[in-house]
Amino acid sequence: MAKISKFKIILAACFLLMVASPAEAARLYFEPQEQVIGTEKDFSVVVNIDAGKSINAIQAVLYIPQELVPIDISEGNSIINFWVEKPNFDEATRLLTFSGIIPGGFQGEKAPLLIVKFKTAKEQEGKAILVFNKEKTKVYLHTPEGLEDSLKLESLTLPIARGKENIGVEIIDNDPPEDFRPEISRDRNIFENRWFLVFATQDKGLGIARYEVCEGSKRKCALAESPYLLQNQKLNKNIFVKAIDKNGNERIVMLPPQNVLPQYKNYWFIGIIIASIIFASRRVRILWLKFIK
Repeated sequence: MAKISKFKIILAACFLLMVASPAEAARLYFEPQEQVIGTEKDFSVVVNIDAGKSINAIQAVLYIPQELVPIDISEGNSIINFWVEKPNFDEATRLLTFSGIIPGGFQGEKAPLLIVKFKTAKEQEGKAILVFNKEKTKVYLHTPEGLEDSLKLESLTLPIARGKENIGVEIIDNDPPEDFRPEISRDRNIFENRWFLVFATQDKGLGIARYEVCEGSKRKCALAESPYLLQNQKLNKNIFVKAIDKNGNERIVMLPPQNVLPQYKNYWFIGIIIASIIFASRRVRILWLKFIK
C-alpha cells in the first residue's frame, strides 16, 4: 500500500509539473539578420513572440546597448493591430518601449512584433547584448479578465566583427496601407465632450509613417494622431483621412458630412431658381403675344 501511495504521489507531481510546464508560457525573443554583425552597413533584428495560449495585449521594454544605434523601427508585419504606444526609443535611458493590442487574440509561433534596424556605434570589435526589462515587459491572455500570462524572456548576444559588411535586406513596398474605416465619436471624458475622430490601419510593407486629416478639402490637411479633435464641430463637411506609409504610398478614406445644410436653406435657393424661371417665361410670353399682334 505504501508503494502504491508513493507511486500516486509521484504521478500527481508529474502531472502538476506538466500542467505548469514553461512550454505553455509566452516567449519573447530576438531573431538577428546575422549571427555575427559587422561594423560596415546596417543590419536588422526582429522581435518575435511565441504564444502557447491565446494572447491579445503586449507591453514591452527593450534595453539597447551603447554599442548599437537604432536607425529605423518598422511594424509593417507586426501581429499588433492597434498600438497603444507606438515603438519609441529614448536616447537618454537607452530604452525602446511599445505596447499594443491584438483584436481577436493570437496563438502560435514566431510571430513578429517589430523589426529594428541598427548600425554599430563604433568601428571596433566587441559584443552587444539586447535584453528585455523583466519588470516592465508583460503579456496578457485573451480572456474577459485580461489575466497576465507567464512569460519567458530571452536576451541576444551579438558579436561585432570589425570591417565585416552586413548584407542589407531590402523591402520592396509599392502597396498602400490597408483599407480602414475611421469613426466619429464623442465622450464626456475626452476633449470636453467635443467631436473627435478615431482611426487605425496597418501597412504590411515598411509600416505607417504618419496620418493626415483633411476637413472639407484634401488640400487642407493636418498631421494627426488618433484620437483627433475635429476642428469643424458642425460636422457639415467631408472628412478625408490619409494613411501614408514609409515609402510614400497613400490610402485615403472619406467620411461624408454627418450634418448637411438645413433644408430651409436648400428650399430658399430652389425657390429663387423657380421664381426666376417663372418670371422669365412670363416675360417671353408677353413678348411673343406682342410679336404676333
